[in-house]
Amino acid sequence: MEAEARETESVVAEEESPWVCLKCLPCFGVYAGDVSDQRTVISNAPFGDGTGDLAEHEFVDNYVSTTRYTWWNFIFKNLYEQFQKAANFYFLVMAVITSIPGVSTIPVWATVTPLGFVLAVTAIKDGVDDYKRYKNDRELNHREVEVLTLEGGHRPTKWQNVQVGHIVRVQQDEVFPADLVILSSSVPNGECSIQTATLDGETNLKPRQAVKETVSMSPEQLAKIGGLQCVCERPNTTLYKFNGNLILQNREEKGPGTGGRFSLNPSHMLLRGALLKETAWVYGLVVYTGNQTKIMLNNDPPRFKRSHVDQVMNKQLFIIFGLQFCIVFTATVLSGWFYTNVAPDHWYLSVNDSSNSAGASVALRDFFAFYVLLSVMVPISLYVSMELVRVGQAILVNVDGRMYDPEDGKFGTAKSSTLSEELGQIQYIFSDKTGTLTSNQMAFQKCSINGKLYGDTPTGGKNGEDEKDPDAVSNNKNSDEKRPNDTSDPTDKLLLQQPPSNNSDSEQTLPAGAVADLATVEIDGDPKFCNMRDPVLLSALLNGDRKARDYVLALALCHTVSVRRDPEREGKVLYNGESTDEVALVTMASFHGVRFISRRRKEVTIVVPWMHDGKRISPLEGVTRKPGARRNTIGTYVTFEILHVIAFSSDRKRMSVIVKFPDGSIRVITKGADNVMKKLALTDSKDNPPQLLKSIDEHLFQFSREGLRVMLVGQRELTAGEYKEWATRYQAASESFGQKGQNRGDAMATIAAEVEQKLKILGVTAIEDKLQVGVPRTLKLLKAAGIKIWVLTGDKQNTAVNIGKSCGLIGWGYQLCYIRQTKAKGCEGEMKAILESLHGGSASAAALMVTGDSLKAAICKRNRDTLFAVMSHPKVRVVVASRMSPRQKAEIVSLVKEKLDVVTLAIGDGANDVSMIRAAHVGVGIRGREGMQAANASDFAVSKFMFLTQLLLVHGTLSYYRNSTLILYFFYKNVMIAVQQVFFLFHAGYSSEEVFDGYMLNTFNLCWTALPILLFSVFDRVANVDELLEFPQLYLPGLRGDLFNYRTFWISFFEAVFHGSIVWLVTWFTIHDIFDSYWACSVATYSVVVLVANTKMAMITNSWFWFNALIIILTVLVYFGFIYLYCGQIGFSFSPWLFGVIQQVMAQPMFYLAAFFLCMGVFLQDFVWAYIKRLTRPDLLMLVQESRVDPILKQELSSALRERHAHKGSTWNEMETGTARVPKRRKTKYVDDDDVEEKEIPTSNGVNS
Repeated sequence: MEAEARETESVVAEEESPWVCLKCLPCFGVYAGDVSDQRTVISNAPFGDGTGDLAEHEFVDNYVSTTRYTWWNFIFKNLYEQFQKAANFYFLVMAVITSIPGVSTIPVWATVTPLGFVLAVTAIKDGVDDYKRYKNDRELNHREVEVLTLEGGHRPTKWQNVQVGHIVRVQQDEVFPADLVILSSSVPNGECSIQTATLDGETNLKPRQAVKETVSMSPEQLAKIGGLQCVCERPNTTLYKFNGNLILQNREEKGPGTGGRFSLNPSHMLLRGALLKETAWVYGLVVYTGNQTKIMLNNDPPRFKRSHVDQVMNKQLFIIFGLQFCIVFTATVLSGWFYTNVAPDHWYLSVNDSSNSAGASVALRDFFAFYVLLSVMVPISLYVSMELVRVGQAILVNVDGRMYDPEDGKFGTAKSSTLSEELGQIQYIFSDKTGTLTSNQMAFQKCSINGKLYGDTPTGGKNGEDEKDPDAVSNNKNSDEKRPNDTSDPTDKLLLQQPPSNNSDSEQTLPAGAVADLATVEIDGDPKFCNMRDPVLLSALLNGDRKARDYVLALALCHTVSVRRDPEREGKVLYNGESTDEVALVTMASFHGVRFISRRRKEVTIVVPWMHDGKRISPLEGVTRKPGARRNTIGTYVTFEILHVIAFSSDRKRMSVIVKFPDGSIRVITKGADNVMKKLALTDSKDNPPQLLKSIDEHLFQFSREGLRVMLVGQRELTAGEYKEWATRYQAASESFGQKGQNRGDAMATIAAEVEQKLKILGVTAIEDKLQVGVPRTLKLLKAAGIKIWVLTGDKQNTAVNIGKSCGLIGWGYQLCYIRQTKAKGCEGEMKAILESLHGGSASAAALMVTGDSLKAAICKRNRDTLFAVMSHPKVRVVVASRMSPRQKAEIVSLVKEKLDVVTLAIGDGANDVSMIRAAHVGVGIRGREGMQAANASDFAVSKFMFLTQLLLVHGTLSYYRNSTLILYFFYKNVMIAVQQVFFLFHAGYSSEEVFDGYMLNTFNLCWTALPILLFSVFDRVANVDELLEFPQLYLPGLRGDLFNYRTFWISFFEAVFHGSIVWLVTWFTIHDIFDSYWACSVATYSVVVLVANTKMAMITNSWFWFNALIIILTVLVYFGFIYLYCGQIGFSFSPWLFGVIQQVMAQPMFYLAAFFLCMGVFLQDFVWAYIKRLTRPDLLMLVQESRVDPILKQELSSALRERHAHKGSTWNEMETGTARVPKRRKTKYVDDDDVEEKEIPTSNGVNS
């Protein structure tokens, strides 16, 4: 498996890297020193200390840099990256053309200035971001850690100077500077606790364990050069995988560590970035440093995603380039014709050579000049404006109080500033279930033991008041009498025998018909992890029910949970575990008297309630009872030896421990997924009778319908000989790392599977993973907005379906369609049957169910089109894919993007969701209990699923409206001013003379039309927040892409052509007749264009605030102040031909009349059009805006949107397209799709109700 994974990683890396062809170069080679599939680390022989042969491996140092640039390559690399954009490269070409003497009349600075401004703004932004990364890197690199010297002392050393082979000492609450193998700690048995919150966000402490042979080695022994040798795998990205061997070299002195080879696994690994907790100090051997540490290898470079609005805009740009070429080509032909045929007749043009060759030469020069003149059609400032606006919109997300979670004290986070408008166009949402729809707060709810259900009664299913203070309730009287029908096994007394004490041991039993008093049982752990305290179960334990005892003991033994003192309850412990499922299981055992107390290397101590010896001294060091506390509780301390722990993995889907009981018996205890455990169970009717298996299946189905997470628990007894033979082979497999032809992981998994066979099923666990707050409402709003929601989960199918129903994702009246076949041919027939059922069925809505195994058959090339025909069927509202691997999740998302050409969003909270999040157009990570991996890999991070409504329906809708308007307005005003240049060609003899002064042309986008649209794009609202949430259908225009597409773009384009033409014809001919002056007409036309552009800006504004009104007014006033000064003494040195022009223009009433007429024309056009549309065919937005002042209208509108007509062409369908008027109140019966009667359909067709 490791070899395959390594090969897969390398293949993927080569496929993704664009530099595969350069891998022969030294800088693209393998890690220095890692010339094979493994690396060898020699203690205290780092590559820089000159120790000869011991330093033959050259590894990277511990200096870390996450910056994209250095001080010497910043300018060159940043410019190279910016010119990858087509628009920037286009304007670079324009600048080069402008610099050619005699080609363009526009000075070079007129083109270079805006381009330089765009490049400078982007470079400053990139530089500031990179400098922040540099400061963070510098702070880390200059931290200090104690390095063990050759004399056994300690030398403070900066992190950046730590090298592979160093042995470092890390103190409590310090961060590990590199990836280390733990050698010893302040705890005598070599244990330590670490917190990995910076790696995966998990705050619970994780135990780590040193190899037993190095625990007692002194610093002097550790300091010896070459005393330790670590052979381990090459650096890789897997945080929770580590394989290797630690070799202790023979020493002259006898004592600890005199030689041997010991296997290493993730429990021996201390990762860079983790924090040492509750341990005074640890020694560790450095194995990976710098950019080869796991945390750095997992730091992906910033990902670039482009929104669909950007893609549409780029396609429009190519069309504009084509149109621009047509205009330039036409003007070039006319220029050549004019020069050879008309120009010689005008003496002031001084044409000495009117030959065709001279005309062609002039035309060629004008060809490039025309390109420069019309480059204004492509607004270069648009790209900077978009960047600034998106940053502003990202800030609004970051400070939105409605997305603040008081539990973790964090707001929503926009980690990407390029996808704000993409949030307003989502069509498909792919969601994880556990931790995303559910809270990932596990609580043990009920269980099934030997076919009997526990915790299903009001008494047993909830925590009683007696839990709060068990000592406060008097103890029931117990007697040694056994009930007549007692089924206790007489061997139980011997199984858990303890050394005799002053009080003779006795097994606790109850009188006939009595029920145990829960107050007699002390409890450890946090009560929130268990909602079950069943006195019936406790009675079964005390009365000798062997199956019940085995079951609860299995929960208390089969785990990797650690304990810590409870700071609020003296003498009690809390449980920490990497999995909250395990914590819930151990807490349930504790609540019923089987209390997990402590763990010491290979031993665990548990309180057993059915044994009583009168002891009341806790084996947990330092934990004592309060003086005078009541001794009314039951149980005794029993120590079990844990021989082996076979860890859980996603491939195995189970975990096992091999335990040696006090009586010397050896048991294998296994817990895992029900589908896996059933295959491992004994088929012997004696141990697993058919009736028991039937009851278990019924309980599994019942628990799944209730949305509970289920596991099976089983055990097997081994003889001493069987265990010894198996343990020998397992130990050999664990030490096989580095041997040719051996894969340690596969070998260990194979041998582990041998002992996990022939299990006797003990029972079922049912853990509740509660829905997150607000999930049903969120799903309802998203569905009303027209978004399709798919659930991709690794959980059991029945559990996923019932969670979907409980949260409202799947209506109880939905037709449920199942794809169950795992063969390609059978799957194809099943999907065709589903299609027939959907076409002919009476149900108005359906949900499709598929498992990971079935998906493999459905997603093959043969069935792929059929699968997507089913998934995209109009009736299929929801798809629930269960038992999905992370790779399958990503494949589904990618295939939907490819086949359906839709905008997708993926949301999850765990590491298994990262690939899905990266595959989607927009990735949203939830900061959950499964860690920060998903949030770190996402484009947006939130703390709860419920915040998705605010993110999409509010920020997404508004950003899409704003950015669509921003792009259309930019092209509108730039095309309008470009039209002036086109018309001027006819007045200037088709020459390349510019119509406007260069400075005036450059300040048009940067000064006189910039601020109003920037403020609009950040603060304008077509509807307020409450309206956007109350009417989620307002999201539909973005989902369909109604506001920015080919149609709206070209409507805006030709509107600009029309307005520009009117401006030219009115202004030029009125002013020209008065002044007969080219520059007077130029300044007058330019001023009118500025006024018309700002009038248009005022007309498209939806929300008026004091500052946007002030900015528009100030922009116009400042413009006239500027043009007055520029046409005076201040601007004389720049443009002497404009001296005194503005005074002449402003002295003429005709200028004011023309400006007023043109601005009023734009105003009336937009006003009349909006009035007619509101009067005849108002869209939903207009109705919502009108309802602000009419509560009755608002109530009718809300009622109409909630109604769903059963027939096509109804008011609802019109409302969904945004073309309906508010319906009058009428008595009509409506049918909601959640209330449709379920129709039974044969299972053989792959469809169920």
